[in-house]
Amino acid sequence: MRTIVTSFILTLPILILALCVGCPKTAPKSNKDTTPALKTTSDNDFSKPEPLVIPLEPRVDPPEEVTPPEETTEEQSAPPETTGVLAKSFGKYATESIPLPPIDDLTAQLDEYMLKLGTNLESLEGNTRYAADAIDIVRDANALSLVAQAIGLTEVDSKYKKSAPQIIVAAQNLAAAKNYDDGQKAYAGLKSALSSTGGGAPLSWSVKVAHLPPLMKAVPNLSSTVKRLTNTERKLTVLLERKPQQVYGALAALAAISQGSMANVSETSRPDAVAEWKKYCEEFRDTALKANAVTRQFAESQADYGTFKTAIDAMSASCDHCHEVFYPSAVGQE
Repeated sequence: MRTIVTSFILTLPILILALCVGCPKTAPKSNKDTTPALKTTSDNDFSKPEPLVIPLEPRVDPPEEVTPPEETTEEQSAPPETTGVLAKSFGKYATESIPLPPIDDLTAQLDEYMLKLGTNLESLEGNTRYAADAIDIVRDANALSLVAQAIGLTEVDSKYKKSAPQIIVAAQNLAAAKNYDDGQKAYAGLKSALSSTGGGAPLSWSVKVAHLPPLMKAVPNLSSTVKRLTNTERKLTVLLERKPQQVYGALAALAAISQGSMANVSETSRPDAVAEWKKYCEEFRDTALKANAVTRQFAESQADYGTFKTAIDAMSASCDHCHEVFYPSAVGQE
Protein backbone atom coordinates (compact mmCIF):
# COMPACT_ATOMS: atom_id res chain seq x y z
CA MET A 1 0.00 0.00 0.00
CA ARG A 2 2.79 2.39 0.95
CA THR A 3 4.49 1.61 -2.38
CA ILE A 4 1.35 2.59 -4.33
CA VAL A 5 0.97 5.90 -2.51
CA THR A 6 4.63 6.70 -2.96
CA SER A 7 4.44 5.99 -6.70
CA PHE A 8 1.35 8.24 -7.05
CA ILE A 9 3.03 11.13 -5.31
CA LEU A 10 6.10 10.81 -7.53
CA THR A 11 4.13 10.69 -10.78
CA LEU A 12 1.61 13.47 -9.98
CA PRO A 13 3.89 16.41 -10.91
CA ILE A 14 4.75 14.69 -14.19
CA LEU A 15 1.04 14.36 -15.06
CA ILE A 16 0.35 18.01 -14.19
CA LEU A 17 3.29 19.17 -16.31
CA ALA A 18 2.11 17.11 -19.24
CA LEU A 19 -1.39 18.54 -19.04
CA CYS A 20 -0.19 22.16 -18.86
CA VAL A 21 2.07 21.78 -21.89
CA GLY A 22 -1.00 21.31 -24.09
CA CYS A 23 -2.93 24.29 -22.64
CA PRO A 24 -3.18 27.52 -24.69
CA LYS A 25 -1.02 30.31 -23.37
CA THR A 26 -2.77 33.34 -21.89
CA ALA A 27 -1.22 36.77 -22.52
CA PRO A 28 -0.25 38.57 -19.39
CA LYS A 29 -2.75 41.21 -18.30
CA SER A 30 -1.66 44.74 -19.14
CA ASN A 31 -2.37 47.72 -16.98
CA LYS A 32 -2.66 49.93 -20.09
CA ASP A 33 -6.20 51.14 -20.97
CA THR A 34 -6.99 49.85 -24.45
CA THR A 35 -10.35 51.67 -24.76
CA PRO A 36 -10.39 53.49 -28.13
CA ALA A 37 -10.00 57.24 -27.68
CA LEU A 38 -12.96 59.41 -28.73
CA LYS A 39 -12.23 61.27 -31.93
CA THR A 40 -12.20 65.00 -31.40
CA THR A 41 -13.69 67.03 -34.22
CA SER A 42 -14.95 70.55 -34.70
CA ASP A 43 -18.48 69.13 -34.49
CA ASN A 44 -17.97 68.79 -30.76
CA ASP A 45 -17.21 72.51 -30.32
CA PHE A 46 -20.50 74.11 -29.40
CA SER A 47 -19.42 77.73 -29.39
CA LYS A 48 -21.80 80.45 -28.30
CA PRO A 49 -23.26 82.78 -30.95
CA GLU A 50 -21.19 85.86 -31.73
CA PRO A 51 -22.47 89.35 -30.85
CA LEU A 52 -25.20 90.61 -33.16
CA VAL A 53 -23.11 93.24 -34.86
CA ILE A 54 -19.67 94.77 -34.66
CA PRO A 55 -20.01 98.55 -34.43
CA LEU A 56 -20.42 99.97 -37.91
CA GLU A 57 -18.93 96.90 -39.55
CA PRO A 58 -20.67 94.11 -41.45
CA ARG A 59 -22.62 91.88 -39.12
CA VAL A 60 -21.47 88.27 -38.98
CA ASP A 61 -24.34 85.83 -38.63
CA PRO A 62 -24.15 83.79 -35.41
CA PRO A 63 -23.03 80.22 -36.14
CA GLU A 64 -25.80 77.67 -35.99
CA GLU A 65 -25.56 75.96 -32.62
CA VAL A 66 -25.99 72.17 -32.61
CA THR A 67 -26.61 70.37 -29.32
CA PRO A 68 -26.82 66.55 -29.00
CA PRO A 69 -30.35 65.43 -28.05
CA GLU A 70 -29.18 63.79 -24.83
CA GLU A 71 -27.62 67.05 -23.66
CA THR A 72 -30.43 69.41 -24.62
CA THR A 73 -31.91 71.27 -21.70
CA GLU A 74 -34.80 73.67 -21.44
CA GLU A 75 -32.37 76.55 -20.93
CA GLN A 76 -30.33 75.64 -24.01
CA SER A 77 -33.31 75.25 -26.28
CA ALA A 78 -34.91 78.57 -25.31
CA PRO A 79 -34.62 81.39 -27.86
CA PRO A 80 -32.03 84.09 -27.17
CA GLU A 81 -33.29 86.61 -24.64
CA THR A 82 -33.75 90.12 -26.01
CA THR A 83 -35.90 93.17 -25.52
CA GLY A 84 -37.07 96.15 -27.49
CA VAL A 85 -37.89 95.92 -31.16
CA LEU A 86 -35.72 92.82 -31.54
CA ALA A 87 -38.04 90.98 -29.15
CA LYS A 88 -40.66 91.09 -31.90
CA SER A 89 -38.38 90.79 -34.92
CA PHE A 90 -35.36 88.85 -33.66
CA GLY A 91 -35.60 86.30 -36.44
CA LYS A 92 -35.95 88.99 -39.10
CA TYR A 93 -33.07 91.26 -38.12
CA ALA A 94 -30.72 89.53 -35.68
CA THR A 95 -29.85 86.61 -37.96
CA GLU A 96 -29.27 88.67 -41.08
CA SER A 97 -26.05 90.19 -42.34
CA ILE A 98 -26.34 93.97 -42.26
CA PRO A 99 -23.69 95.66 -44.41
CA LEU A 100 -21.72 98.69 -43.38
CA PRO A 101 -23.18 101.88 -44.87
CA PRO A 102 -20.93 102.92 -47.75
CA ILE A 103 -18.39 105.50 -46.64
CA ASP A 104 -19.87 107.88 -49.21
CA ASP A 105 -23.07 107.98 -47.14
CA LEU A 106 -21.18 109.19 -44.08
CA THR A 107 -19.08 111.76 -45.96
CA ALA A 108 -22.18 113.01 -47.80
CA GLN A 109 -23.95 113.54 -44.50
CA LEU A 110 -20.95 115.41 -43.08
CA ASP A 111 -21.02 117.69 -46.13
CA GLU A 112 -24.76 118.17 -45.64
CA TYR A 113 -24.21 119.21 -42.04
CA MET A 114 -21.53 121.69 -43.11
CA LEU A 115 -23.99 123.38 -45.48
CA LYS A 116 -26.73 123.52 -42.86
CA LEU A 117 -24.38 124.87 -40.20
CA GLY A 118 -23.15 127.61 -42.53
CA THR A 119 -26.70 128.63 -43.49
CA ASN A 120 -28.01 128.62 -39.92
CA LEU A 121 -25.00 130.53 -38.63
CA GLU A 122 -25.39 133.19 -41.30
CA SER A 123 -29.03 133.66 -40.31
CA LEU A 124 -27.95 134.56 -36.77
CA GLU A 125 -25.73 137.48 -37.77
CA GLY A 126 -26.56 140.44 -35.54
CA ASN A 127 -28.74 138.29 -33.31
CA THR A 128 -28.50 139.38 -29.69
CA ARG A 129 -29.96 136.11 -28.45
CA TYR A 130 -27.41 133.83 -30.12
CA ALA A 131 -27.15 131.29 -27.28
CA ALA A 132 -30.94 130.81 -27.22
CA ASP A 133 -31.43 130.74 -31.00
CA ALA A 134 -28.44 128.58 -31.96
CA ILE A 135 -30.19 125.34 -30.92
CA ASP A 136 -30.04 123.87 -34.43
CA ILE A 137 -26.32 124.70 -34.69
CA VAL A 138 -25.58 122.97 -31.39
CA ARG A 139 -27.67 119.98 -32.47
CA ASP A 140 -26.01 119.55 -35.87
CA ALA A 141 -22.47 120.24 -34.60
CA ASN A 142 -22.84 117.44 -32.03
CA ALA A 143 -24.24 115.07 -34.64
CA LEU A 144 -21.47 115.99 -37.08
CA SER A 145 -18.83 115.05 -34.49
CA LEU A 146 -20.17 111.48 -34.30
CA VAL A 147 -20.41 111.19 -38.08
CA ALA A 148 -16.76 112.28 -38.21
CA GLN A 149 -15.91 109.72 -35.55
CA ALA A 150 -17.55 106.97 -37.62
CA ILE A 151 -15.57 108.09 -40.68
CA GLY A 152 -12.33 108.08 -38.70
CA LEU A 153 -12.92 104.65 -37.19
CA THR A 154 -13.99 103.03 -40.46
CA GLU A 155 -11.19 101.08 -42.12
CA VAL A 156 -12.20 102.32 -45.58
CA ASP A 157 -10.21 105.35 -46.64
CA SER A 158 -12.03 108.58 -47.48
CA LYS A 159 -11.44 112.30 -47.86
CA TYR A 160 -12.13 112.95 -44.17
CA LYS A 161 -10.59 109.89 -42.55
CA LYS A 162 -7.24 111.46 -41.57
CA SER A 163 -8.82 114.75 -40.56
CA ALA A 164 -11.58 113.18 -38.43
CA PRO A 165 -9.96 113.91 -35.03
CA GLN A 166 -9.49 117.57 -35.94
CA ILE A 167 -13.03 117.80 -37.30
CA ILE A 168 -14.40 116.50 -34.00
CA VAL A 169 -12.54 119.13 -31.97
CA ALA A 170 -13.65 121.90 -34.31
CA ALA A 171 -17.28 120.72 -34.16
CA GLN A 172 -17.11 120.71 -30.36
CA ASN A 173 -15.83 124.29 -30.42
CA LEU A 174 -18.71 125.34 -32.66
CA ALA A 175 -21.25 123.69 -30.38
CA ALA A 176 -19.77 125.52 -27.39
CA ALA A 177 -19.82 129.00 -28.97
CA LYS A 178 -21.82 131.52 -26.93
CA ASN A 179 -22.09 134.38 -29.42
CA TYR A 180 -22.10 135.01 -33.15
CA ASP A 181 -18.46 136.06 -33.41
CA ASP A 182 -17.26 132.96 -31.56
CA GLY A 183 -19.55 130.87 -33.75
CA GLN A 184 -18.05 132.40 -36.91
CA LYS A 185 -14.51 131.71 -35.71
CA ALA A 186 -15.42 128.13 -34.74
CA TYR A 187 -17.10 127.49 -38.09
CA ALA A 188 -14.03 128.81 -39.92
CA GLY A 189 -11.94 126.42 -37.84
CA LEU A 190 -14.28 123.58 -38.75
CA LYS A 191 -13.93 124.30 -42.47
CA SER A 192 -10.17 124.38 -42.07
CA ALA A 193 -10.22 121.07 -40.17
CA LEU A 194 -11.79 119.32 -43.16
CA SER A 195 -8.50 119.54 -45.02
CA SER A 196 -6.17 118.77 -42.10
CA THR A 197 -3.79 115.87 -42.60
CA GLY A 198 -3.87 114.24 -39.19
CA GLY A 199 -3.10 114.78 -35.56
CA GLY A 200 -5.44 114.91 -32.59
CA ALA A 201 -6.37 112.34 -30.00
CA PRO A 202 -6.88 108.70 -31.04
CA LEU A 203 -10.53 107.88 -31.73
CA SER A 204 -12.51 105.36 -29.71
CA TRP A 205 -16.22 104.61 -29.39
CA SER A 206 -15.76 104.34 -25.62
CA VAL A 207 -14.86 108.06 -25.42
CA LYS A 208 -17.71 110.58 -25.28
CA VAL A 209 -17.28 113.23 -27.99
CA ALA A 210 -20.79 114.75 -28.06
CA HIS A 211 -23.52 115.73 -25.60
CA LEU A 212 -26.67 113.65 -25.33
CA PRO A 213 -29.48 116.30 -25.24
CA PRO A 214 -28.62 117.77 -28.67
CA LEU A 215 -28.04 114.25 -30.04
CA MET A 216 -31.53 113.26 -28.93
CA LYS A 217 -32.78 116.20 -30.99
CA ALA A 218 -30.66 115.19 -33.98
CA VAL A 219 -32.17 111.69 -34.11
CA PRO A 220 -35.82 112.72 -34.66
CA ASN A 221 -34.69 115.54 -36.94
CA LEU A 222 -33.09 112.98 -39.26
CA SER A 223 -35.72 110.26 -38.94
CA SER A 224 -38.69 112.58 -39.41
CA THR A 225 -37.04 114.01 -42.54
CA VAL A 226 -36.58 110.51 -43.94
CA LYS A 227 -40.22 109.63 -43.19
CA ARG A 228 -41.53 112.84 -44.74
CA LEU A 229 -39.50 112.40 -47.92
CA THR A 230 -40.33 108.69 -48.33
CA ASN A 231 -43.90 108.28 -47.07
CA THR A 232 -45.09 107.11 -50.50
CA GLU A 233 -43.48 104.81 -53.01
CA ARG A 234 -43.52 107.56 -55.63
CA LYS A 235 -41.70 110.03 -53.35
CA LEU A 236 -39.08 107.45 -52.44
CA THR A 237 -38.52 106.57 -56.09
CA VAL A 238 -38.10 110.21 -57.12
CA LEU A 239 -35.80 110.95 -54.17
CA LEU A 240 -33.53 108.03 -55.03
CA GLU A 241 -33.38 109.19 -58.64
CA ARG A 242 -32.54 112.81 -57.82
CA LYS A 243 -30.91 113.04 -54.38
CA PRO A 244 -30.24 109.52 -53.09
CA GLN A 245 -27.65 110.65 -50.54
CA GLN A 246 -30.34 112.66 -48.78
CA VAL A 247 -31.83 109.44 -47.43
CA TYR A 248 -28.68 107.27 -47.46
CA GLY A 249 -26.72 109.86 -45.50
CA ALA A 250 -29.45 110.40 -42.92
CA LEU A 251 -29.78 106.68 -42.20
CA ALA A 252 -26.01 106.22 -41.99
CA ALA A 253 -25.82 109.19 -39.60
CA LEU A 254 -28.53 107.67 -37.39
CA ALA A 255 -26.45 104.50 -37.06
CA ALA A 256 -23.33 106.52 -36.22
CA ILE A 257 -25.16 108.67 -33.66
CA SER A 258 -26.64 105.62 -31.96
CA GLN A 259 -23.26 103.91 -31.81
CA GLY A 260 -21.56 107.01 -30.43
CA SER A 261 -24.31 107.63 -27.87
CA MET A 262 -23.34 104.48 -25.98
CA ALA A 263 -20.64 106.54 -24.25
CA ASN A 264 -23.27 109.03 -22.97
CA VAL A 265 -25.05 106.83 -20.44
CA SER A 266 -24.00 109.23 -17.63
CA GLU A 267 -26.26 111.87 -19.22
CA THR A 268 -29.36 109.65 -19.28
CA SER A 269 -32.12 109.50 -16.67
CA ARG A 270 -30.63 106.19 -15.50
CA PRO A 271 -26.83 106.63 -15.46
CA ASP A 272 -26.31 103.29 -13.72
CA ALA A 273 -28.15 101.30 -16.41
CA VAL A 274 -25.04 100.91 -18.55
CA ALA A 275 -25.84 97.50 -20.05
CA GLU A 276 -29.45 98.41 -20.77
CA TRP A 277 -28.54 101.70 -22.44
CA LYS A 278 -25.96 99.96 -24.58
CA LYS A 279 -28.52 97.34 -25.62
CA TYR A 280 -31.06 99.91 -26.80
CA CYS A 281 -28.39 101.90 -28.64
CA GLU A 282 -27.34 98.71 -30.43
CA GLU A 283 -30.93 97.90 -31.39
CA PHE A 284 -31.53 101.33 -32.90
CA ARG A 285 -28.16 101.24 -34.66
CA ASP A 286 -28.99 97.85 -36.16
CA THR A 287 -32.39 98.93 -37.44
CA ALA A 288 -30.86 102.07 -38.97
CA LEU A 289 -28.24 99.94 -40.70
CA LYS A 290 -30.99 97.65 -41.93
CA ALA A 291 -33.03 100.57 -43.24
CA ASN A 292 -29.98 101.88 -45.11
CA ALA A 293 -29.41 98.48 -46.72
CA VAL A 294 -33.09 98.01 -47.65
CA THR A 295 -33.19 101.48 -49.22
CA ARG A 296 -30.35 100.50 -51.52
CA GLN A 297 -32.11 97.23 -52.32
CA PHE A 298 -35.24 99.18 -53.24
CA ALA A 299 -33.18 101.44 -55.53
CA GLU A 300 -31.84 98.32 -57.27
CA SER A 301 -35.36 96.78 -57.55
CA GLN A 302 -34.38 94.03 -55.11
CA ALA A 303 -36.92 95.05 -52.45
CA ASP A 304 -40.46 96.42 -52.61
CA TYR A 305 -41.83 99.49 -50.86
CA GLY A 306 -43.50 97.38 -48.18
CA THR A 307 -40.11 95.98 -47.14
CA PHE A 308 -38.66 99.50 -46.99
CA LYS A 309 -41.61 100.72 -44.89
CA THR A 310 -41.23 97.78 -42.50
CA ALA A 311 -37.55 98.64 -41.94
CA ILE A 312 -38.36 102.31 -41.25
CA ASP A 313 -41.17 101.36 -38.87
CA ALA A 314 -38.87 98.97 -37.01
CA MET A 315 -36.38 101.80 -36.54
CA SER A 316 -39.09 104.02 -35.06
CA ALA A 317 -40.32 101.22 -32.81
CA SER A 318 -36.80 100.70 -31.48
CA CYS A 319 -36.51 104.40 -30.67
CA ASP A 320 -39.84 104.39 -28.83
CA HIS A 321 -38.96 101.31 -26.83
CA CYS A 322 -35.79 102.99 -25.57
CA HIS A 323 -37.85 106.04 -24.62
CA GLU A 324 -40.24 103.85 -22.65
CA VAL A 325 -37.37 102.90 -20.37
CA PHE A 326 -35.29 106.10 -20.24
CA TYR A 327 -37.62 108.94 -21.33
CA PRO A 328 -41.32 107.91 -21.20
CA SER A 329 -42.49 111.46 -22.00
CA ALA A 330 -40.73 111.29 -25.39
CA VAL A 331 -42.56 108.19 -26.66
CA GLY A 332 -44.11 108.82 -30.07
CA GLN A 333 -42.56 112.26 -30.47
CA GLU A 334 -40.65 113.25 -33.57
